Amino acid sequence: MMKYFNLFLYILLPFFCFAQEANTLEKAEHIFSLEEFLAMVKKHHPVVAQANLKISEAEAKLLKARGSFDPKLEGGVKEKNYNGTEYYSLWNGSFTIPTWYGIDVKADYEQNEGYYLNGQNTTPEDGIFSAGVSVSVLKGLLYNDRMNSVRQAKILQNQNEVERDILVNSILTEATKAYADWKLYYENKTVFEDFLNNAQIRFNGISRSSELGETRAIDTVETKIFLRSRELDLKQANLQLQKAKLNLSNYLWVDKLPVELENNLIPQISEENMLANLGIDSYFGNAENLSNHPELRSLEYDLQSYDLDIKLGKNNLMPTLDVEYRFLTENVDRANSLNTNNYKAGVKLKFPLFLRKERGDLRIAKIKRENTEYKFDQKKWTLKNKIKATEQEIISLKEQLEIIENIVADSQTMVVSERRLFDLGESSIFLINSRENKLIDVQLKQNKIQNTYFKAAAKLFENLRLNLLDEAE
Repeated sequence: MMKYFNLFLYILLPFFCFAQEANTLEKAEHIFSLEEFLAMVKKHHPVVAQANLKISEAEAKLLKARGSFDPKLEGGVKEKNYNGTEYYSLWNGSFTIPTWYGIDVKADYEQNEGYYLNGQNTTPEDGIFSAGVSVSVLKGLLYNDRMNSVRQAKILQNQNEVERDILVNSILTEATKAYADWKLYYENKTVFEDFLNNAQIRFNGISRSSELGETRAIDTVETKIFLRSRELDLKQANLQLQKAKLNLSNYLWVDKLPVELENNLIPQISEENMLANLGIDSYFGNAENLSNHPELRSLEYDLQSYDLDIKLGKNNLMPTLDVEYRFLTENVDRANSLNTNNYKAGVKLKFPLFLRKERGDLRIAKIKRENTEYKFDQKKWTLKNKIKATEQEIISLKEQLEIIENIVADSQTMVVSERRLFDLGESSIFLINSRENKLIDVQLKQNKIQNTYFKAAAKLFENLRLNLLDEAE
């Protein structure tokens, strides 16, 4: 009985020393939660900054479209002199104010002179002023290209905000999956560290006991094989952990500079707060209404854009009839100088006989809209099915986690019982190793199911296309 007591001391004493050392190391470690990690990604990742540029791009395009309504100031001089004779000197300037509809307000000034001046260009000595309007009576009056450009730019601005949210959602989804992998391989490494420590303690005890002639030499060989196997497992786990940390570092940026994940940081996330960290807890099981889904909203903006193109296309089927009328006066500073008998007017009519270009543009716009309607219906149905499938996956994984937790607890009980039997001389190293191997397998399986659960939550976050960017701001 004494030999088993000595063996028991050999096994437990190093364990207590290691536990004290582990507590010391643990104090130097810092928790890096998923919430903190996502906050860094939302604030510093370059893809998020790139996504925000889509808003600036849309604002610039809207500014460009509104430029069609900017007032225009124009002017020019044209002269001809030959052999000392001034054939003509034509000077003109104009000021045009485009309006929202097909009406332009215009003001002109002309001063022309010369020996061979064309009679229709003759003006008083101090020049002549004119003021009036130019109206597109049919095509372009109620809707035209410049109106269409502004409205299209406004739609693009709204659509780019939605596209920005989709890009940010995608990068946060990938970052969450990387964090889940980091936690998986960290937990796996911890499992192998614990069992390697136990294997080392057992090998030291068995070796010492064998030297004293209290145990068989073959037990030393068996514990050594188990020890080397655990060392190999830990090496592989460390390699996987390093890869996961490097992958996670792809999402860590501070002040436009990439940073690496520090070795003293440890992950922390649970099934209970995973959904809350991603903001999907209130949507779980309640995502039937997809009216505000970003991908569907983007398609709705496409439909609105094609509606405008169809409206413009129908307008372009009408004839072009431009009417211009301007009052003429020499004394612009006197209001009573305007006389209805002094005017300049004109009418211009244009109408393509076959309208093939216009009819083709209209047909293309209608086809694009119809195609987008099909895409919208398909996308809506697909999203609903994806969300339901992911929710069912999360529910199933939650149930699997509860089952595997019980299996792990029972396996731990079996290992503890087998060790006690060994201490009493009623078991063997082989049985202990077998029990521990099964415990390792179920713990690794537990970690994998948890990892799958986290990734399923990230997939649901991606399917819902939620926007967490405003929370970071």
